[in-house]
Amino acid sequence: MRTQRRITRLQTAVLSFALLVMVTAEAWGQVSISTLRASVESSNLELVTLQGIVHLTRPHSRQLGGTCGATAFTLVDDSGSIEVTVRRVGRLLQPLRDGDRIHVTAQVHVFRNNVQLPLLVCLDATEIQHLPS
Repeated sequence: MRTQRRITRLQTAVLSFALLVMVTAEAWGQVSISTLRASVESSNLELVTLQGIVHLTRPHSRQLGGTCGATAFTLVDDSGSIEVTVRRVGRLLQPLRDGDRIHVTAQVHVFRNNVQLPLLVCLDATEIQHLPS
């Protein structure tokens, strides 16, 4: 009886660890901007990792749906572009320049209108790595 309990506990622990590894791998998997935009309905508040080219932008005036936040740049990859905010600019190890290739991990924020349709999609960067040109 005790042997069966130990085996069951071991199986449960192994399955739990495997599930944790799969979820972590999916959360840190790199996606394209078009894939992110296509899955926006289920992406709110998720962490995503993207790679692309920085295009610095000026602060936007109020637009339909508002703006994404303070210091923004546009990230561009082969499939599209998206606005990214950096809330703690002082924590950047290297300043961002127009044309930099970066790897960014960010939290997705989907803002909706009064009938719950996605109106604005913003990324809030949590980590930025510069890549070699």
